[in-house]
Amino acid sequence: MLTAADGPLLTVFAAVVRRASFSGAADELKLSKSVVSERIKQLEERCGARLLERTTRQVRLTATGAEVLATATRVEEAFGQLARSLDLGRREPTGLLRISTTSDLGPVLIGPVVARFVATYPKVRAEILADDTQRDMLAARIDLAIRLGAPRASSLIVRKLAVLPEPIVAAPCLADTLGPVSRPRDLATAPWVRHSLVTAATMRFLGPGGAKQELVPIVRAEADAGATVLSLLLHGAGVGVLPEHMLRAHLHAGRLVRLCPGWIWKRVTLYALMPSKAAPGSALKAFLTMLLAEVGQGNRWTAPDEQP
Repeated sequence: MLTAADGPLLTVFAAVVRRASFSGAADELKLSKSVVSERIKQLEERCGARLLERTTRQVRLTATGAEVLATATRVEEAFGQLARSLDLGRREPTGLLRISTTSDLGPVLIGPVVARFVATYPKVRAEILADDTQRDMLAARIDLAIRLGAPRASSLIVRKLAVLPEPIVAAPCLADTLGPVSRPRDLATAPWVRHSLVTAATMRFLGPGGAKQELVPIVRAEADAGATVLSLLLHGAGVGVLPEHMLRAHLHAGRLVRLCPGWIWKRVTLYALMPSKAAPGSALKAFLTMLLAEVGQGNRWTAPDEQP
């Protein structure tokens, strides 16, 4: 009985009919004539019928052979279509790309890059999961996760994208009331705002030449999202720290001012996570290329020269 495992026999059969000879099929398939003959014999045994009438001068299809040839032709066409589709997928990104990121990085980094990505590659569809939940990438079928901080040890592939400082900033109206500020300790009596994930009472700062200072801030307000912390800073609720990429435009526009020039709270890593060591698909590779180009442009994702 013929089964799916007999596909290679159909390939040999189709070649014999196409070349109208066993020798021609052997040349095309780079097999010996005896191997071709043996495989046709095996196929006829599987089908329980003679498929070819052989003479010294020609090979002619039987009625059953014509039916088998029609199937063999459909199988070859299906494999050809699959090969073309796979080749296209290797050259042109296609399919669904699921990207997990944070609520802060979604609007400022991933959203703009995805917009350009889907415009560049119209056969790709992207889904962004922008929240602060740590998801199981395999269970959620996530292709790529973009995060800030120190990645946890795991079997995932980790790729560092950038290292971002967290400078000390405040709204101009608040900075004016504080007077000259050159070191973090000068802010010991100032009101502070912070992210609620920061639970340590003492903040440790890094300064020029490796200098270090500690401060126990007077926290007047906190929020569980970076965007809300930024809003508190912009409206003068207190002094605070955030990664450089969230502050750059506001510093440039004068909506925030940098306090204690040359001092930062810490540096955070912007990194990408991928779920396995298998070669990434074309869509993921193309998106990573575009993402790295965005991060490497030297704008908000690169620390200014004055940072230590």
